[in-house]
Amino acid sequence: MASDPLGPAAGREARLIGARDLGLVLLVVLAWGSNFSAMKIGLEELPPILFVALRFAILVPLIVFFPRPAGWLPILAIGSFINTGQFAFLFSAMEADVTAGLASLIMQSQAPITIVLAALVFGERVRLLQGMGVALACAGLALFGLAGGGNVTPLGLALVLTGALSWACGNLVLRRLGGVNMTALFIWASLVPPLPMLALSLATEGTAPWATVAALSLQGWLAVTYVAFVSTVLGFSIWGVLLSRHPAATITPFALLIPVVGLSVAAIVLRETVTTGEAIAALVVLAGLALSVLGGRRRRQ
Repeated sequence: MASDPLGPAAGREARLIGARDLGLVLLVVLAWGSNFSAMKIGLEELPPILFVALRFAILVPLIVFFPRPAGWLPILAIGSFINTGQFAFLFSAMEADVTAGLASLIMQSQAPITIVLAALVFGERVRLLQGMGVALACAGLALFGLAGGGNVTPLGLALVLTGALSWACGNLVLRRLGGVNMTALFIWASLVPPLPMLALSLATEGTAPWATVAALSLQGWLAVTYVAFVSTVLGFSIWGVLLSRHPAATITPFALLIPVVGLSVAAIVLRETVTTGEAIAALVVLAGLALSVLGGRRRRQ
């Protein structure tokens, strides 16, 4: 989900995506969209900070199968910004202050935030449509604050946006790596969260982590496993293969379907509903995301 928009195939000519690869990209969208409902289910049994620690701790043994893909500094940066910061804020918000469906939508604000940060830090040009998309997405997020439907509180909105900001900061690191095995990178970056998050959980969540983990039900373990392996290992592995076969301008727009899947799966699995005001805000945010992502596509092609 967090990759350089240009990607390894950006220099190739665009071509139509075949049925097999279309199926693969839709599988990734389904995995990443449904991931938010799995998070919500896991948070029924795990406090958020401990959930972050456990989610990445079970991935650490996989590093024996992957050579270290980059230097320690970028690994620590990705582990801190994306694996730790993003999910610590997101899980804290999802525990009580935002529904899974709306979290899947609001988190995608990382795209326009990345555009703004890249302009400020790297001096990258923001095209007119991209700027309009950023403004429209911000307007949609403001509408969430006014919708008052109860599916997201002001605190929840602030926490999710902080998680999106952390993800966007990680994107800036990824933009300077290039050609890195994404699956290996995120597995090695899984070394970062477990111990700090475990210590923070001990200090703030008031429970004995080992007792909480020991008491996890089968449903709880399935949720943690789904979030860790399906979202991270399967999702990034397939996404990396697709970016190696096709220009990023062909593949990355499919990420706009993630919040659509997230809202739909949450409605089916968790029986979440969206108020009229929230639906309007969601449409405004989606329109802004579309302009942000697609606004620079023509030039890159």
